[in-house]
Amino acid sequence: MTTTRLRMQRRRHPLIPRDGAGPGRLVFAPLAWLKLQYLCHAGPTEVAGLGLSHPDDPLYLEDVLVVRQRATSVTVAFDDAAVADLFDDMADAGVPPARFARVWTHTHPGASVTPSFTDEVTFARVFGGCDWAVMAILGRTGRTSARLRFAAGPGAAIELRTAVDWAAWPAAAADPGRSLADRLALWQEEYAALVEVVPLPAPDLALARGGSAGAAGPIPPGGDVTGISPWEGFHEFD
Repeated sequence: MTTTRLRMQRRRHPLIPRDGAGPGRLVFAPLAWLKLQYLCHAGPTEVAGLGLSHPDDPLYLEDVLVVRQRATSVTVAFDDAAVADLFDDMADAGVPPARFARVWTHTHPGASVTPSFTDEVTFARVFGGCDWAVMAILGRTGRTSARLRFAAGPGAAIELRTAVDWAAWPAAAADPGRSLADRLALWQEEYAALVEVVPLPAPDLALARGGSAGAAGPIPPGGDVTGISPWEGFHEFD
C-alpha cells in the first residue's frame, strides 16, 4: 500500500454560511487544514495531495489524501502506482472520483502562493478533462490561493476564497476515536513514508523559474485510470 491510510465516516453536512458576496469559498475541515499546515512545514519542499470532499459539498474538504511522491522546492512528482492504488481504494470504499480527484492541493515552501508556470501546465493537463477542478496552494506564511475551473459550456475559471470551519473544531478535537496526538503521529508517519525529498537538478531549476517543464497526463472525466497513467510524464527525476 503506497497511499495514505483511509478512515471513512459519514459526517453531517457542515454548517458553513455563505454570504453571497463573491464567487464562493473552498472550505477546509479543521483537521484537513491542520494536516495541510503540517505538510507545508514538515520539510523544505513542496508537498501535494488530493482533497477529499464532503458528499454534499464538493468545496468542503474533509481530508487531504497524500500519495507517494518525490518532491523538490519547486516540483512534486506523484508515483503512478500510488495514484492507481488510491483510485482502487476509493472505488472499494464506494467513493466516486468527483469526491477525491477534483481538488489538487499543494504547498509552497515560501511566502508566495501564486501558481508557477509548472503549476499552471500541470493543472491544465491533468485536470483539463474533468468537468470541474480546483487548484489550491498554501504557503509558509499561511497565505492561500484557490481557483475553480469548470468545463461546462465555453468553460471558465474563478478565484475562490478559502476558509476553515473552526466551528467544527471542538467536535473534531474531542473525537474519542483518535486523539490529536495520534493524528499528528499519523501525519508524521505519512510524510516520512510517502514524501521523498530530492535535490533539484540545475536544469530543472532553470525550467521551474520560467521555462517549459513536464506535466502530468490527464485524469479522464470519469476518473477511470485503466490503461493509462494519470500522472504520466508529470516530472522525471531519472
